[in-house]
Amino acid sequence: MQISVDDKALTGFNDPAKAELTKAANDFIEDLVKESNRIEATRNPASGNPQVTSSMVTDAAVLVRRGLAQPKKKLGGKIVRVLAAVLSLAVGFTYDAAKLQDKTYMLAFVVVVALAILAATISIIME
Repeated sequence: MQISVDDKALTGFNDPAKAELTKAANDFIEDLVKESNRIEATRNPASGNPQVTSSMVTDAAVLVRRGLAQPKKKLGGKIVRVLAAVLSLAVGFTYDAAKLQDKTYMLAFVVVVALAILAATISIIME
């Protein structure tokens, strides 16, 4: 499928701006196609051939434009969330008031607490 823009609409656009416009339009179309397919998959309970309708494309356009489309969760985000949970659990297991009197144990405990806080903060920011 070829999509064109009238040259009159691009008055004042230099070549790098036209290239960025093409890239942004291609990215938007790719997101629109993915979201349309996702909507079709949720509305079509049968496992037959997919049939994307114009209303699905319209719904997808609204969702993509408004940032409401459901982005695919990245593996890195999942790993950071699991790491935050495991490190928080490790803090609970390593807390021992008697052992914390030892400087080496105290240092290790503080490092684990700092890593747990950092992982939790990163996982929240990534969402």
